[in-house]
Amino acid sequence: MVFRCFGKAAALILPLVVACSPAGAEIPSHALPMGEPILAQTALRQVPPNGLDSLDEAGFRYFQTMGPLEYAARLAGTPNVPTWRVRLRLVPEWQDFNLTYQVKVDHYNLSPSLYGSLVDSYGADNVDPSLDNTSDHQHLELVFFPVMNVAADWLSEATVANWSGVETNPICGLGLGCASLDVPSGEWASETTLAMEAAPWDRANEPIYMMVRALAQRAGWLQQGWTMPNEIPEGTGNERPWVEVLITNYPGNGGGYLAQWIERGADDSVRATVHQIYYDDWMEMEGSASTGYLCQRGSNTSDIRTLCP
Repeated sequence: MVFRCFGKAAALILPLVVACSPAGAEIPSHALPMGEPILAQTALRQVPPNGLDSLDEAGFRYFQTMGPLEYAARLAGTPNVPTWRVRLRLVPEWQDFNLTYQVKVDHYNLSPSLYGSLVDSYGADNVDPSLDNTSDHQHLELVFFPVMNVAADWLSEATVANWSGVETNPICGLGLGCASLDVPSGEWASETTLAMEAAPWDRANEPIYMMVRALAQRAGWLQQGWTMPNEIPEGTGNERPWVEVLITNYPGNGGGYLAQWIERGADDSVRATVHQIYYDDWMEMEGSASTGYLCQRGSNTSDIRTLCP
């Protein structure tokens, strides 16, 4: 079942709760809903939590520069499962000379994969039973547009939500299963330290939002404000999004969070530029960043490279 959400979109007024109703929209082929979704699951977060009227000058300035990817991540919130992967896909579109940002947000439940792996290695009696979580994956389609001095305003009435079963495992942008525990292989450039930034209204550090913002800054899309490159590369669209962001809270046994920004281009040598950040709570608002490339040519085009031939 697919739910369409309706609300009033305005530059300075955001709805507290999004009302959703069943719609006859076609469910994507990869989405196989398991059971009847609970209506309350479709309630998105308010951004900022207490409305724009609650912001001081610093808070409103942060909101103005918040691009569609961070906005979408904040609306969707943190997945309510023990182990997860968040996937964001950005497709800018020109419609009647007006720019819109189409953003898809997927919350994949990695808990079954981790639980099964640990049970195979240590036995069920030695594994945290909370990992035996089979909640459905959640998928959102959101639309944003630039308005006045705001980088991205949410067109709430265009929101679509649906779910798919945990056995669904499409391929994400690095050639790995979205719902698997695999991490990309290859060679990365030397690591550098990257400052992380939280929104003035955040009561605690929120790794998903901080990492999306830091990745946008590293990729050059967020400097003094949100700055999208002038030309949209040929060949990008729903099946090949311009930018894809992947964030997981299980990068391995060491814990922490791992995120990649995959930016596709039309270069005959470089298929995509990939920026990566590792972050953990003990790192005091600093992440470890590196950059690599997916190449058009070579022995293994699915591996990260420091240079492309």
